[in-house]
Amino acid sequence: MRKIALALGVLLTLSAFGALAADSAKPPTGAGKPEQLAFFQQRSIFTSGLRATHTVALTFDDGPNLHTGEVLDALKQMNVRATFFIVGRQAHRYPEMLARIAREGHLLANHSANHARLGTRYGADPDLLINEIRDVHDQIAPLMAPGEKLYFRAPYGYWKSAHARTLNADRELKHYVGPIYWDVGGEIAMSRDGYVMAAADWECWRIKWSAKTCAKGYLREIRRKNGGVVLMHAIQVNSAALVREVVPALIEEGYHFVRLDQVPQYRQYETPKDRPSAVADVQGKVPLRLSAVRTDKLPVGDLK
Repeated sequence: MRKIALALGVLLTLSAFGALAADSAKPPTGAGKPEQLAFFQQRSIFTSGLRATHTVALTFDDGPNLHTGEVLDALKQMNVRATFFIVGRQAHRYPEMLARIAREGHLLANHSANHARLGTRYGADPDLLINEIRDVHDQIAPLMAPGEKLYFRAPYGYWKSAHARTLNADRELKHYVGPIYWDVGGEIAMSRDGYVMAAADWECWRIKWSAKTCAKGYLREIRRKNGGVVLMHAIQVNSAALVREVVPALIEEGYHFVRLDQVPQYRQYETPKDRPSAVADVQGKVPLRLSAVRTDKLPVGDLK
């Protein structure tokens, strides 16, 4: 174990989904120019404003499926509300589970129809891009309360700046805030002496870690940052077990739980009523691009 941990260095970091889109990482341009805000932004919104606030926004991607019900059971038992980023093809398969998410007080959000990497192909075919967002919108909008805000997260965090202009030209879809990124849950990181310092649930399950071990990484990252938008998934056999490991500890430590529509930082991206939209030049923290690490060399079993 120690030999492996030492080889990993002070922090072993696994990229959340590989390299982000080049456009997402470009520095802002046109500084100082007065621009109106629109909902869809040229770059992912990396800054939530929840760090150092002792506040957590749980977000669950890629559902719904049958395991989503187990996550909902856990959240209901602990009286915690969250945000669920819905994949359209899954919603078509599990419409009752989609309705249950909304019925139990959680916020429905858009994660595209097919969880596709929204790259150049979608920039070249605006209808293809619009259909990816509209499919989910048409399923979640009827289930949402009047006035509830609309949020979008790009699959794999991949985004092209031209997409914002295309979507903001649509009379309905321009009312989305996004793409929303995350503060916690995008990587596995370990200390030199073998402690799990951060975790990403899909990687935990891939390398056969238990929910207990995975939760240690989530909790330590949340505590270091003292809050943030947390990325999880609600579609795996261990998803609910992870929630049951993480949430009670945070409740005991006095953390406050919010949905994304309760995050003040995101209000600046809303299009003013009765005014035409333009894409805002948003500044945010861009994650470092990190070299890939062979995850088959990671230790297995319950870790520290």
